[in-house]
Amino acid sequence: MSYTPEQIADALDYAVLNPLATIEDIRHGCGFANKHCLQSICVSTANVRWAASIHRNVSAVIGFPHGNANPFAKHEEAKLAIHSGAKELDVVLNYGRYLGGDLTTIHHDLGGICEYAREHDVFVKAILETCHYTHKQIADACQRAAAEGVHWVKTSTGFSHGGATVEAVTVMLDAVKGCDVQVKASGGIKTYEDAAKFLNLGCTRLGASSFLELLP
Repeated sequence: MSYTPEQIADALDYAVLNPLATIEDIRHGCGFANKHCLQSICVSTANVRWAASIHRNVSAVIGFPHGNANPFAKHEEAKLAIHSGAKELDVVLNYGRYLGGDLTTIHHDLGGICEYAREHDVFVKAILETCHYTHKQIADACQRAAAEGVHWVKTSTGFSHGGATVEAVTVMLDAVKGCDVQVKASGGIKTYEDAAKFLNLGCTRLGASSFLELLP
């Protein structure tokens, strides 16, 4: 299946997450997202208020990029993001703790955030960082995140050594089949072929720091 620029724009969470990003970069990113009708602009919590004053749908990253903040700190960061105007939260799971055998960490990371987000009509995405997982771990983590009430499971932060792959996304889609949970591919999506590939698999969101390069 082929996609129009409008369809790609409607699926794209446009990331402005470079640690060197200035307020002017945030303003420029929001203007770009507005001009091209991109689905959302994804920023750090420090930049949510600025972005929300310009763009209608701000995604805030929580526990970014490594996910190893204390769950209480993540919850407070999520609340701050919501009260600053975020409509979506991209929460990095503590994958080091999870991969080390603490299977309760997903509940501790997500439970309170998802509950608070529901009360404020905010969507939650759980970021796994799938390049570090086995396929069995990907499936298990997705199912645990789904049980906590997330709206999307997401492949990657884009800040590790690997991004979205067909294999990981396929496992994720199978893991949440029958749930009211969708899949977001992020990390390494740089061309139209990349974008089309993941949309064709069944992803409903894409994460990238570019847009024009993703057009046919």
